[in-house]
Amino acid sequence: MSLAPHLPGLAASTVWSGVPQPLRAAVEVTAGPVLAATEAAAGRTARLRLSLEVPGGRVFLKATPLSHRHAHTLDTEALVAPAVRSLAPRLLHHGTAGGWRWLLFDHVLGRTADLSPGSEDLGAVARVLQRLAALPAPCAAPLRAEDRWAHLGAGLDLGLLAGDRLVHADLNAGNVLVQDDGTAVLLDWARPGRGAGWLSVGFLLAQLIDAGTSPADAEDWARRTLPDWASAPADAVDTFVTALTRRRADQAATCAPARRQERDGQLRSAMGWHRFRTHA
Repeated sequence: MSLAPHLPGLAASTVWSGVPQPLRAAVEVTAGPVLAATEAAAGRTARLRLSLEVPGGRVFLKATPLSHRHAHTLDTEALVAPAVRSLAPRLLHHGTAGGWRWLLFDHVLGRTADLSPGSEDLGAVARVLQRLAALPAPCAAPLRAEDRWAHLGAGLDLGLLAGDRLVHADLNAGNVLVQDDGTAVLLDWARPGRGAGWLSVGFLLAQLIDAGTSPADAEDWARRTLPDWASAPADAVDTFVTALTRRRADQAATCAPARRQERDGQLRSAMGWHRFRTHA
């Protein structure tokens, strides 16, 4: 999965040799000897993200120490993988070794989706979201939307977000890969959920607004192209936008200094969307 496809592969001795030996051994038992490795720039939950050249071609490795607070998200991703094989890179192997949790995926060539206003990628994004909306949430994604945001729900009816569809709650541009044939795949299923079929669209619209699309134009695009959003009850969408704004306020207040500018910008975008919804 080439998240940085234009970077040259580095000699295995410079990148791969820096990986703990038990982890290297476990991966090479399943994939063969690693000939070259490239670090992927994207991603925050996995501590190690490498594009690997092996005798059979290319594979993509994600790994995190078992002691890390995000290690459980790789367990979740492995459990959900069978349900999303039509939308995401195929999980080839996974396991634990030397205190690390690791996942090995098919390598998918493509580029990060452009979510800027008027982007030609939006058609591919809409098509993959239509397919996602048809997927029931597997048992491996038990966290309900109304439970995920329970701490943000004062005065809100979070039951309006409930449903039985699989939700991708982290649809930032880095998690949508557009392939050369114009189709899109969804990456990073570390935090899937269960909820209404339109919720994944809501998370995407938040990203479109972050990228400069007005709330009015973002919602108009979604109504015209995504039937689940078009049929979403207005009070349910209002609840989602209010909870999203509260979540981003929490994130802006508690983030590390290095992310303060990013988080503040996301909060401003959410507040703009909230004002649009409430006509405040």
